[in-house]
Amino acid sequence: MKTLTTPRPPTAASAPAVTRRRRRRPARTAAVWILVGPYTLFLVVFGLAPAGYALWTSFVEDGSFTGSRDWAAVLHDYRLGDAAAHVTTYLLLWLPILLLTVLSLAFTLHARPGRATSVLQLVYYLPGAVTGSAAALLWLFMVSPDSSPFSPLLDLLGIESATDALSGGSVIAVLTVMGVAVHAGGWIVVLHGALNALPKDVLEAAQVDGASAWRTMWHVKLPMVRTYVAFVLISSFASGSQVFVEPTVLSTGAPGQISPTWSVNQLAYVYATQDGDFGKAAALSLAMLAVGVLAAWIVITRTRMYATDSSDSR
Repeated sequence: MKTLTTPRPPTAASAPAVTRRRRRRPARTAAVWILVGPYTLFLVVFGLAPAGYALWTSFVEDGSFTGSRDWAAVLHDYRLGDAAAHVTTYLLLWLPILLLTVLSLAFTLHARPGRATSVLQLVYYLPGAVTGSAAALLWLFMVSPDSSPFSPLLDLLGIESATDALSGGSVIAVLTVMGVAVHAGGWIVVLHGALNALPKDVLEAAQVDGASAWRTMWHVKLPMVRTYVAFVLISSFASGSQVFVEPTVLSTGAPGQISPTWSVNQLAYVYATQDGDFGKAAALSLAMLAVGVLAAWIVITRTRMYATDSSDSR
């Protein structure tokens, strides 16, 4: 027969502890809002509000409801298929190479610590110090035989001008090399910092158990930094799917080789600036936002980015 017990009221000794815990809650709540508040404000003002206005613009014109007219016009635009194919091909080529480069170099630096590690981090990061239009101009000079330091190699390949270097499908190859050079260095530094923060006892336990460097990297280090890898993948996908500056600048050095609507983002820009059709520009921008959110959700769920161990939730 079970005996029913009633909880005992807090004693005089435990009452101060309960009171202290209750007093800490408002302080913790205030600290959380101090940290999260500025980000929430910027998210609303520069993220949610523009997205809401774009949604309104894509359905309303001059105060009258237009329905899905702008969305249908964008989906039936013959230029959208080519632009989407260009961006998809670029992502399929650039993302794996970028991720493989970042992971291999970051893990190599962590496996062989020494004085040269800091120097190598700086060397890897330097190409990323030049970004955006400046990076595109730099690489435009790189593929121009008249100004490139690699002009002997370009001569061997039969490239006589930037137009030759950017003709046909070579645009995606140039953008891939440029993207890896610009973005890899910063992510290597971030991932190497995450690896340095791993618990020493866990890595030492793997060595004691006889795990090789490869097995330690694959089964111990990589799962413990999966959050950072997922963040690299999400941020890189967002950046690559919205490629705009690089093909725009490169097109100035190779007239007629790169279309003004080469990427999806460039097509949205043409809608807004040349056609003056903000409804179609807003619809296409929201479509790109939806693709980015979907890709982020897939990465987060597949990598268990926000998953915590049961021991952490106690």
